[in-house]
Amino acid sequence: MATVAELIGTPVHASEFDLGDALEPGKKATGVGSAIPIGRVAFLTGSTGIWAIATAGSTGRIAIIPKLHQGDANTDSSSNVVVAARPGAQYIVEANGAIKPGSQVLPDTGGKVKTSGGTQGFAVYKGHNGEGSAGNPPTDAAAAEAVIIELSGDVV
Repeated sequence: MATVAELIGTPVHASEFDLGDALEPGKKATGVGSAIPIGRVAFLTGSTGIWAIATAGSTGRIAIIPKLHQGDANTDSSSNVVVAARPGAQYIVEANGAIKPGSQVLPDTGGKVKTSGGTQGFAVYKGHNGEGSAGNPPTDAAAAEAVIIELSGDVV
């Protein structure tokens, strides 16, 4: 079975919906430690127009750093990054607490996701990898697990 580190950032469907049209180029900060890890949630900072790793309370435009061959994008020294931000796209990310199937999620510490507690989130928790088919319903998520989310839009 694949580890959380191996799974996060992977698109759920290898189609133009989760890849081609869901991906867009962006800008990020440069310098030591500025690369946003693959599979983490990022947000677009309104004042600077650059993507940064999301934390609890991040709002605005939210995206996932997809697992792709990105060339020089998303290294400490590069100002470039590719994000997946299209509503409806599904990606595997890391949970940072208990999440019920069908729940809205919000960004949390370290670019992970947590349950929104009833407020509007940026995505919906769909289950673990391989769940959701007939006879294999989605199950609750726990901290440090790789989970599938479906992007729904911005957090305001």
